[in-house]
Amino acid sequence: MSTPPTKLFYEFGTFRLDTEKLRLLRNGEIVALTPKAVEILRVLIEHRGQLVERQDLMNSVWGKVAVEDGNLTVTISMLRKALGEDINGRRFVETVPRLGYKFVAEVSETFETVPALVIERQTVGRVVVEEEFGLRSNFNRVVSRLFSSRRKTATAIGLALVLALSIGAFIYFSRSNSVGRQSAGVKSIAVLPFKQITVGDNAHQGLGLADILITRLSNLKQINVRPTSAVLPFENTQESSATIGQRLLVDAVLEGSILQVNDQVRVTARLIRVSDQSPIWAGHFVKPSQNELQLQDEIALQVVNALALNLSGAEEKALTKRYTQNRDAYQLYINGRYHWNKRNDEGLAEAQRLFRNAIEKDPNFALAYVGLADSLLFMQDSAELHSGLAKAVELDPGMAEALATRGFVLGVHEWRWNEAEQEFRKSIEINPGYATAHHWYAILLGIEGRNEEAKDEMRRALEIDPMSPNFLADLGQVHYFNREYDKAKEFCNNALAVYPDFTYAHEYLYAIYMQTGEYESGIDELVRLTSPAGSKDTISLEPARHHKGDQYRGIYRMGGIRKFLEFRLVQSSQIAGPNRYFGEAYNHALLGNKKEALDSLESAFEQGSFMMAWAKAEPAFDSLRSERRFREILQKMNLPPDQ
Repeated sequence: MSTPPTKLFYEFGTFRLDTEKLRLLRNGEIVALTPKAVEILRVLIEHRGQLVERQDLMNSVWGKVAVEDGNLTVTISMLRKALGEDINGRRFVETVPRLGYKFVAEVSETFETVPALVIERQTVGRVVVEEEFGLRSNFNRVVSRLFSSRRKTATAIGLALVLALSIGAFIYFSRSNSVGRQSAGVKSIAVLPFKQITVGDNAHQGLGLADILITRLSNLKQINVRPTSAVLPFENTQESSATIGQRLLVDAVLEGSILQVNDQVRVTARLIRVSDQSPIWAGHFVKPSQNELQLQDEIALQVVNALALNLSGAEEKALTKRYTQNRDAYQLYINGRYHWNKRNDEGLAEAQRLFRNAIEKDPNFALAYVGLADSLLFMQDSAELHSGLAKAVELDPGMAEALATRGFVLGVHEWRWNEAEQEFRKSIEINPGYATAHHWYAILLGIEGRNEEAKDEMRRALEIDPMSPNFLADLGQVHYFNREYDKAKEFCNNALAVYPDFTYAHEYLYAIYMQTGEYESGIDELVRLTSPAGSKDTISLEPARHHKGDQYRGIYRMGGIRKFLEFRLVQSSQIAGPNRYFGEAYNHALLGNKKEALDSLESAFEQGSFMMAWAKAEPAFDSLRSERRFREILQKMNLPPDQ
């Protein structure tokens, strides 16, 4: 028989470096470090007491991958922060200015035999054999049967030994190759809301853990991560993870459970391939409640390790970024995002309350300010919107979410289109996986009449979340702006196939049918908007929501489209706020009342109507484009008229 395999551990201070799994432990607890940081530590320890020049260190860790010199500096900084100082106050890693680094602590080497069966509660890029397959119990059962036989012969003993060694060898060799093999081809994942085994004050604790993992993993350029809005409907579902993964069109899903026991948080997590439901990685984590935020670091790092991703320095930093140290503020923020994702009036009001409470708990919580600004975006301009957003940018100038929100404000609210575009581009550069930035940038491009660019940007958003009814419907709107009405119908109907009560899709279809002369179909869309389901799910600027559908059909059948539009004019005048004037302009334009349409547009402009941003793109105003007053309005909004 061959000698059982051994593996090497480096031990220094209270730390232990596992060279096989490339993980660092402190007093038996895994230290949250990126894979590159652990590799750097390994190289420095292997050359302990010697200078390792910067370029040699980068070549050893990153190989032929082109990375900036700053990546090494950032990763060394993260490593030092995790290591701290030894009892004598000396740092483990010493900097040799302009040259490189040297590991200066005493190190001992320990070799341990790999047992025939290695059962782990927490793994890096591997399956938890005990929990997933019951391998230990099956093995024990087989061996027990062999030895309980009346004939305890040498043959039985030999079979048991062969079985033990075979299983041990299988585990050992499969572990050494499992990360690359099992994670191959994973280009998209969905982080599902973690199942809450017990529900306490934090009703959405499982969704909260998923949301922060999504926020962190979406910074990675090599993989598409479905946004929280995509997984929100599955918070309390009984569907299998594989089924959800198929619906979300992803290669893998990260699922798990979370249990709060007194002052401890216990989390189990699994990364599963959707195609064959095979496990890629699994782990079990236990932390004191006050260290719950550390769980996010460890899970995110191990998922990256399991996927064998090669991260840049910026990605590594974003992966373990802490947005707040206040656990209560974090939970309030998560609950706020839960309500914000509903995109209805009640949800937005509750989201605002929760975001304000989160800010009270932690006045330096930048994401909470962004959340508050996002919940105010689709209303009229407000001082709180601007002050909250300014505070978020001040606290974290490089936050992609804040830059995207500022881009929306600069464009739609302030009509500063060039500056808005710059903010969207910066947001996407920092976090290309933030689908909302692509979405809002596409809206800006559509507003300006750059429809082909808008389509491309909206498709990028759909690559990240292909089942988003919002993205599908708004791509339909871009085709509407480009007068491609059949395509516009197609995408709006695709959105309704995902979410039949999605208000925006019905509103866009109404506008499309008004342009194509399919008036009865358009009225049918308004009727759907008046149903209880169609009136509660998203924000709508249509007064139609508040009237019975039968009334529309009756007016149309008695007086035709003209009487119907005249009735709609009366309804527009009943809307509170500046948007009433935009609604009046729209209906006057459809009726052919040019002067009245221009009068209403000027009033909408003077009152700062939110909807005025779409005036140039709206096909209903095609009859006004040659009018001097219309062109002057667009120029005042910094939108060059069509030539």
